Amino acid sequence: MGLIGGSFGMALKKRGLVGKVVGVGRNPKRLQLAQDLGAIDSWSVELDDVIPDCDLVYISTPVGLVLDFVKKVSPLVKADCIITDAGSTKADICRGADAVLGDRHSFVGGHPMAGSEVAGVETAHPDLFVGATYVLTPTTHTKPASAERMRSIAESIGSRVLSIDPEGHDRCTAVISHLPHVIAAAMISMTADHSTHDPEVFDFVAGSFRDMTRVAGSSPELWRDICFTNAESILSAAKDFRKALDAGLDFLESGNSEGFERWFSEAKEIRDSRVRKPDSSPGD
Repeated sequence: MGLIGGSFGMALKKRGLVGKVVGVGRNPKRLQLAQDLGAIDSWSVELDDVIPDCDLVYISTPVGLVLDFVKKVSPLVKADCIITDAGSTKADICRGADAVLGDRHSFVGGHPMAGSEVAGVETAHPDLFVGATYVLTPTTHTKPASAERMRSIAESIGSRVLSIDPEGHDRCTAVISHLPHVIAAAMISMTADHSTHDPEVFDFVAGSFRDMTRVAGSSPELWRDICFTNAESILSAAKDFRKALDAGLDFLESGNSEGFERWFSEAKEIRDSRVRKPDSSPGD
């Protein structure tokens, strides 16, 4: 019951899409807070008390724990229950879930592209998913009716749904999410090193630096797991990033101002035409 799980519960309840939302976790105080905030209707620390009655199981744990929960709920869920997750990487999770569940139950991999560098159910919001892309990653084992049901739910909470295979998801998120987090951490580290001989450098911080490094404030544990479950795609994207950066630096080093301006212009044109404008929702 963190930001994503809490927001999902709030979103379902606000739109009348569910009869009852039950939260499961290890910390009774956090679960009670989730109930007080309206993210859930009740809670339990025991899966056995909750899972057998569920029509939908939404696993919103760190990516390293998703498969553990799939294994735990597998013998408990009823035949028509949909199991989904909100993990930021998909290939390992979907392969593992298919191996555990086979054709007995339907797992629909999911990744709501919404969130924040802050965490916790106290930051949850019922409109977090409005205008955000909600990625679904069904496999050959996923029942079509279950995938369609998850699409309907995601659309009903205001999301734009995109379906893609798990491997394609991981390649794309490496480029637009995971590598940027790595770069943000590297920018902070580089600036800290620079401050040893120019101690005023952090006093110069303004909007561009703050915007570029905002995600460096995210949970280190969370991003450790995300990056290590998508290391191959991130490393591949990093090689491409080095090539793109070197192309611009070559213009600068050679004194080719026209080429350098053209490099900036091409980037601006692509961003203006291809990068979706943010909505007014609190999504990331």
